[in-house]
Amino acid sequence: MLKRILPALLLLLALDAGDAAAEVGAVWALDDGTKVFAGTLDHVLKAKNGVFDAKTRTIKLFGARNEIIAFQVIVQGGDKPTKGVSVVLDSIGSIRNDTDARLSAKADLDRYYIGRRIEVFKELYLQIKLRSRSIVWKPWTEAQPKGFMNKLVPDALVPIDNKTFDLPSKRNQGVWIDVYIPKSTEPGLHKGKVLVRSTDGGCKIPACLLKVELDVLPQTLPDKPTLATMLYFSGSDDDRDQMASRYWKDPWKASDEDVEKLRERHFKFGRRHRLTMFISHDKKPHDALLKRLTGQTFSAEAGYDGPGVGLPQDVYPIHAFGSAKLDHKSANMWVDWFKKNAPKVTYFYYTMDEPTPKDHDKVSKLAAAGRPAPAFTTAKYAPSLEVDMFTTLANEYSVKLADKAKKAGKIVWCYNGVRPYSGTFMVDDTAISPRVIPWIQYKYKIPRWFYWESTYYKDVQGGRKNIDIYTEANNFTNASGDKLNGDGLLIYPGRDVIFPKSDQGIAMPIASIRLKNWRRGLQDVEYLALIRKKGHGKFVDKFV
Repeated sequence: MLKRILPALLLLLALDAGDAAAEVGAVWALDDGTKVFAGTLDHVLKAKNGVFDAKTRTIKLFGARNEIIAFQVIVQGGDKPTKGVSVVLDSIGSIRNDTDARLSAKADLDRYYIGRRIEVFKELYLQIKLRSRSIVWKPWTEAQPKGFMNKLVPDALVPIDNKTFDLPSKRNQGVWIDVYIPKSTEPGLHKGKVLVRSTDGGCKIPACLLKVELDVLPQTLPDKPTLATMLYFSGSDDDRDQMASRYWKDPWKASDEDVEKLRERHFKFGRRHRLTMFISHDKKPHDALLKRLTGQTFSAEAGYDGPGVGLPQDVYPIHAFGSAKLDHKSANMWVDWFKKNAPKVTYFYYTMDEPTPKDHDKVSKLAAAGRPAPAFTTAKYAPSLEVDMFTTLANEYSVKLADKAKKAGKIVWCYNGVRPYSGTFMVDDTAISPRVIPWIQYKYKIPRWFYWESTYYKDVQGGRKNIDIYTEANNFTNASGDKLNGDGLLIYPGRDVIFPKSDQGIAMPIASIRLKNWRRGLQDVEYLALIRKKGHGKFVDKFV
């Protein structure tokens, strides 16, 4: 009898000792809709929330096929720092990465998404020293989100696969996990396990093993998004001192082939998030543009898999932000090329960015000079602006004005974000703020939502030049006194030769939590669209 009891007693003593001196203080999980600050150890959602129950140590999720679902694992440091911590999710039922879908020095980043169904990211934190103000919300009003000042806020998501990280004592470290559910996945319950380990002797508390239950629905989200988007990134050849400058010490001398590969990684990255990214400082059409507008860039042969595989890019602005004038000859060349090569793509001449009433005559003259190409500007509808397409700031969007424009044969979109009229894309805003935007877009039947920039690494408008965006939250300032955290910055650089300490060592774009939540909102709308197709339009309208 003693021989049977003794091993059990020794095991209990070992577990008790491990708990008392555990290098990991706690492990819990939650969905993708909350930012957990690094210093908030006693979080209100820690014991139980919409997807996790600490008593059963189970994460419960659901998703449709061709959807990317996300959740967070929060690893809390104990009394002492811990080295070599890893968070591993190898599979959920039949959903697993192919054997070659691993990050390594030899990894082919041009084929990064092939066979990649599970992505694990380490959340990086930014210290909020100054609140965003003026452009996105009026400071010190109810529109300003509460609770962010002097907090370490998670934002950048660095891919880690099974790599380890060091865990500071008495501090949270968030780990973000994306799971792509392939179209071929069998509906039903799929199970997996999240394991937290460390090289300091392993994780001894029971919660270091979390069960995952994913209910895969029989529905499949469409490849073509219900809502159209337009997201700029500064990756053009004449913009090499912007995004590309983080990847090469002299971006102007980088080979055209290498720069184009980096651009394509950004386009595939955008497609994986159901967003249409664009650059458009081209003087004339070229082969790379043709590949994007015909869908070749997003094919399996070109190294892409996921939502929207094989679909063409659906929009193209000529001379974005009014970067060049368009004359009749060039306009006819573009129009003929689109008719022949990409007849279904929405294209237009971007005449001027945010014109004032004094500029209306100038914009109309630019539009006339650029005929027969459709003309576009970022302004609210005004009959004095003789253009075909308008995109309006969220705080200036008017349903009545949009209806008036439509009756006049004009197209009206919306762009950026301003509280309380819409969500925003600021770091010091709630996680779901970008998720709100697609709901608003769907409710008001706004054809496309445009966000002005995603790789604003150099504060050109504020004259501060390059910003170490991994350590400095305030990346945007201007002569009007506006100061913004994360404006125009939804995508971080995987390399950084300007600030080597911030170099993440992977030559591809890195997502923000804000970008992921925009994707979440776009996927929410796909559910609404599926329900409407089933004949429940009145329910959807009431629900929205």
